[in-house]
Amino acid sequence: MDYSYINMKIHTIGFSGKKQDEFFAILNAAGITKLLDIRLYRIARFVPWASGANLSAECSNHGIEYLVIPELTPTKELLSAYKNNEIDWLGYEQTFNNLLATRNIEKLFTLESLDSACFLCSEKLADMCHRSLVVEYLQKYFPNMEIVHL
Repeated sequence: MDYSYINMKIHTIGFSGKKQDEFFAILNAAGITKLLDIRLYRIARFVPWASGANLSAECSNHGIEYLVIPELTPTKELLSAYKNNEIDWLGYEQTFNNLLATRNIEKLFTLESLDSACFLCSEKLADMCHRSLVVEYLQKYFPNMEIVHL
């Protein structure tokens, strides 16, 4: 399908540094109806409301569909190598982008399925978070999508 005429926003958010009410106010203000959890680990020890089951229930309370997309997570080995400074951000970015290509993640979505969706991770800022790599990768297949980091 030719998407060249459609303009749409693709959103990302990290829960770190946000209180639960603030987090959902941001999602609601942006018109988010689907929260796509792309975290490798969905347990948030210090932010219990952001743990998988709790977050799913709270999304439901706000009329937001909660979906876990494991194909968009880094591998344990890649995440560990980055956190242990065995590779830098550039190495992480290259390896993760190759992983996304191998997984053919573009086939998981249509433009319609991305409408009003938001990709979730834990990092406060998107600039050095895999969620930014995911949406930049998808933007190659859906070029008229504007990326908005909430």
